[in-house]
Amino acid sequence: MVLLELRNLTVVYPNSKKPAVENLSLSLKRGEILCIVGESGSGKSTVLKAIAGLLPPNSRVSGQIIFKEKDLTPLSREERRTLMGKEIGFIFQEPSVYLDPLFKVGKQIEETCRIHFPQRDCKSATLSALRYCGIPDPERVYNSYPHQLSGGLKQRVNIADATVNNPSLLLADEPTTALDVSTQKKVLNLFRKLKGDGKAILLVTHDFGVVWEVADRVLVMKEGQKVEEGDVFKIYESPKHPYTQRLVSIFKELSTIG
Repeated sequence: MVLLELRNLTVVYPNSKKPAVENLSLSLKRGEILCIVGESGSGKSTVLKAIAGLLPPNSRVSGQIIFKEKDLTPLSREERRTLMGKEIGFIFQEPSVYLDPLFKVGKQIEETCRIHFPQRDCKSATLSALRYCGIPDPERVYNSYPHQLSGGLKQRVNIADATVNNPSLLLADEPTTALDVSTQKKVLNLFRKLKGDGKAILLVTHDFGVVWEVADRVLVMKEGQKVEEGDVFKIYESPKHPYTQRLVSIFKELSTIG
């Protein structure tokens, strides 16, 4: 079943004439990971922000964002907020920016729970989310401030916050960029676990290593446009577009050197 569908999505930022994303169409099913890959400025993060309603004010958006058979594009910011954190989770690139340094991380995740489910035992839900994300000693982490945690722990806290309300769709914006290799592996294993539990994941990255690790399908963007899309193995073995060929070739060359 298709959970998310973009139909000819076009996004133009304020004071810009050139679209950041132009006529982009894609679909995403439950239990599937679709990776959007491309260089900086290709528009891939803009796609996630458009879905989440996080674009700057006065951005111009056309096309359709269909989630659970409902078009989100006409919704106000307030209406979009009722979905975010409840039915759609957002995993940010840099958790240190996302997490408030003045509050313990457990209370921050609880707040995400309580906003949408005020009658729920949100502390228990928070501890369950921390355990699900493979966090050792969840009680200690619950009572910790962000600066007391490593980068890998903060990112898994970020994922716990995004999943505490059991959303069906996760949007992940470069979730492994700031992590070392061993921690990155743990986070990618967590994405596979989420996929196995039926989550649909739209993951943005510039790293083809991440793509080969977790993606079912790949969508390649350049200068705001989709240049290629397909099964991850087919893209790896026989990319069609020259830009994709170059990206895959560079990855294979670096892998050989490594």
